[in-house]
Amino acid sequence: MKYVNTILILLISGYFALGSQIDSLKAFVDKENINTEKVKIYVKYLQNSESDYELKSYIYSELNKITAELFKEYKSDTSKKEVLKYLVNIYDNVSEYYFTEVEDYDNALSVYKKQEQLYILLNEDDDLANVYNKIGNIYKFRSDFEKALEYYQKSLDLKIKTGNRIGEAYAHIGIANVFINWGKYKEGLKNYNICYKICLSESDTLGIAASLTGIGNVYFQIDDISSALKNHKKAYNYYHAINNSEGIALALLNIGDVYVKTNEFEKALKVYNDAIEITINNNYNIRTTLIYNKIADIYRLTKDYKLAVDYYLKSLIIAKKTNYRKVIVTDYQGLALSYKKIGDLQKAYNYLESYYSLKDSIFNEEKHKQLTEIETKYQTVQKEKLIKQQKFKLEKDKILNEKRTYQRNFILVVLLLVFIIMIFVIRGYRNKRRANLLLEKQRDEIRKQRDTVLIQKEKIEKIHHEISESINYATRLQQSILPEENLLKKYLTGHFVLFKPKDKVSGDFYWWTHIEGYTVITAADCTGHGVPGAFMSMLGVSFLREIVEKEYITNTGLILKKLRKEIIKSLKQKGETGEQKDGMDMAIISINHETNVVQFSGANNPLYIVSKTNHQRFKTFDDLTGFYEVKPNKMPIAIYDNMENFTTHEIQLQKGDQLYMFSDGFADQFGGEKGKKFKYKPFKKLILENSTKSMSLQKEIINNTFETWRENEEQIDDVVILGIKL
Repeated sequence: MKYVNTILILLISGYFALGSQIDSLKAFVDKENINTEKVKIYVKYLQNSESDYELKSYIYSELNKITAELFKEYKSDTSKKEVLKYLVNIYDNVSEYYFTEVEDYDNALSVYKKQEQLYILLNEDDDLANVYNKIGNIYKFRSDFEKALEYYQKSLDLKIKTGNRIGEAYAHIGIANVFINWGKYKEGLKNYNICYKICLSESDTLGIAASLTGIGNVYFQIDDISSALKNHKKAYNYYHAINNSEGIALALLNIGDVYVKTNEFEKALKVYNDAIEITINNNYNIRTTLIYNKIADIYRLTKDYKLAVDYYLKSLIIAKKTNYRKVIVTDYQGLALSYKKIGDLQKAYNYLESYYSLKDSIFNEEKHKQLTEIETKYQTVQKEKLIKQQKFKLEKDKILNEKRTYQRNFILVVLLLVFIIMIFVIRGYRNKRRANLLLEKQRDEIRKQRDTVLIQKEKIEKIHHEISESINYATRLQQSILPEENLLKKYLTGHFVLFKPKDKVSGDFYWWTHIEGYTVITAADCTGHGVPGAFMSMLGVSFLREIVEKEYITNTGLILKKLRKEIIKSLKQKGETGEQKDGMDMAIISINHETNVVQFSGANNPLYIVSKTNHQRFKTFDDLTGFYEVKPNKMPIAIYDNMENFTTHEIQLQKGDQLYMFSDGFADQFGGEKGKKFKYKPFKKLILENSTKSMSLQKEIINNTFETWRENEEQIDDVVILGIKL
């Protein structure tokens, strides 16, 4: 059954005027009781207006809701072919919108799963295979290669079953890409060749070109240069035959790289220049700055230093614009070397200084910080060990002193009884004299005990002072690793940080950084509090810097996965029975400032969103309008029974939307009239009710609420709350 090419607007008759606001659209749709008529209205709005993002997002969200009712209606009566026609077209349009236009892979995956159910019901294997291929693409983009391979294989099996040769070929490309990412080049090459042969037999030009590009890249990776060049040239010819500009530029870039590797610089320059003309015309800035850098390298290697300078400067301008730091570093180095050869030593020195400065900031500074932190942690552990030893000695001395005191008191009681008996035997002066002697002895013992107590008091006060100094030093150490708020002021409309350690040092921490157009922010809750929790927090910050700032990873799910791996390795966790389950719960986001797309991943800790945009998939059951909760994975950053990958949620937000991350210290605090926990539902209402206020006022209100609730109760845990306004 083929409905993919059916266009919904052909089903619409009549014309009506429409407003541009969601309220007017809601009012118009509410007048209709028939789902197919509602669909006509929504499609007419999309057809006759340049819909803004919010309106389009709302319409596609409502269309997605209608599919559930249409699917139920069709299942109850499969003779309703018109309902099926609407259902198929809505699925195609909504999934295309989520996947291609807004890159909302979570919603796209949800629609694909619905399509899977429909095509299984209809027994449409070819359409089902296409859906499996799309699901495989999503898992590949998420770097979940096991899942991607599973769905590509499902698609391949169905394409073979239905005899769809082109679909079979593209399924092999997906499988090949998975193997290449795993470093299994032999398996990847095998699948690319299968795709090539099928597409050649079916005369599918784009498929032929794509498979040849993949084959060429594999040969380049394994240093079979002649085979790589041969396949990239063939790919270029096929891309050129169908006038695919993006494919042509890619093929030229690949050919140029091969020529550089074989020192055929004139040929490389020619194809690079052909490629850069295409990338400039199509605004491919990242690829343009990379090609300029490659051309400059060739001119420097061939000793044409003036042209090398020209192209390094061209590359540098675009690289700075796009904050492509890896290219900026190589541009600085190339300019320094070129100006040195030209004889302009001042400029050579300036660019060399810029090169080392940026290189050091990327690599050496972070290494130095990590070494300093490790040394500091070691010193802190040693001091903690000494404190425990001194405390043990004090307790031991106390027990011994109590035992001696008991023995002395026992002897005194015996002597006293003897003296009392002697009173009846010895009269007069002797009794009085012995009584006086006894009193004198008691005074001496009291003085000795007083002196002993004073000495012990001085020792305890000295030890207490040393312990306090060590904890104060640990406090300053922990505060030094927490990030400064100036970075958030630079990239966000507003923010606040409410940080309330239970003790002087905290097991909760927050951290952020900005890298290549993304701001990565996290709030974490480590096992325990006080000094042990602080050790875990410093370990977490150290690994986050290594993962994000050195490895340039901004995918939140991948960050948590790598962080969990480092924590397990550092704590030597093996998952054995009775083993200490140290780790941390965490919420982390990555903000793309160019698109306002926010990635979120959570290890037991969720993300709260306050937004005017309808994010139906994150709607809570608390009936809080405008409030959304993104659920975390129910597993910690530590060894655990469930060691699956962390989900990466991608959410399209708007300027002015507010995000909140936190530990469990606020909601778990005891207080109020009945001495109960504050809990999460009142916490959500507190955030929503004050979300229209400034960030600084929100912080003050939340803090005052916490202190009023706690009143005379002891704070039971560390508290951290981050508020962020885009």
